[in-house]
Parts: sequence; structure tokens; C-alpha cells
Amino acid sequence: MTDLHAAIEEHKDLPEDKQKQAGQAIEGPMSQQSQDFLQTVLALIKDGKIDPLNTQTFMKVKVYESLDPEWKAKTDLAIVNISSQLQRIKEFYESDKTPNSSPHLEQMIAELWQMKERIEVKADVFVF
Repeated sequence: MTDLHAAIEEHKDLPEDKQKQAGQAIEGPMSQQSQDFLQTVLALIKDGKIDPLNTQTFMKVKVYESLDPEWKAKTDLAIVNISSQLQRIKEFYESDKTPNSSPHLEQMIAELWQMKERIEVKADVFVF
């Protein structure tokens, strides 16, 4: 805890322009796996095959319907977060204020992948 307090004390008078700079996404390389998954998801969105605002578009309904009630409930909870994460990734990538290759973007992709995988240990529920 002392290190945290020391860091806060050291940076307490950080000028506003430096504070803004510290909060911006940085450009940096992403793994090939992250790039490939990102391109798959973005292509599905661009082609209109999935809509981040419509959870039914990125879920395989027949697979979902075959799930037992426990896994349906888990999927229902996860799908809201997956939808939100898809929106954030799309907005980040499309923004002219953020880089298209970034550790921040890669982290968002990794979180999306984890959410997807937690459900797909049971069944291949999602289109992507």
C-alpha cells in the first residue's frame, strides 16, 4: 500500500494535459490470434450477419434452445456482457481517436473471448 500512496503523492500535481495523455489508448502490436478474431467479428458486423445491439443475431438459437435450464441461464447472463463488449470493440476500432492495433483493444478482445469460452465449454452457442 505504501507504493500506491507514494505513486499518488508523486503524481498529485500532474498537469491536465499529461492526465489526458495518460488516459489515452496507446498504439502497439497485437497477437495474430487477437487480430484474426477481431477481423472475424468486425466482418460479421460489417456484413450485417451480427448486430451488437441484437443478441439474437450472434447466438445460434437452435443450440441455445437445446441447452438445459442452468446453461440457458448462464448464457442469458453472459449475452448481455458479450453484447456490450462487442459494442465497445466496434466503437474503439472505428474511432479515429484510437489506434486499430493496441494493447487496450487486445485486452477487450481477450475479455470477449473469455466470456464466449465460458459458455462454449458446454455448447457452441455463438456465431463467432
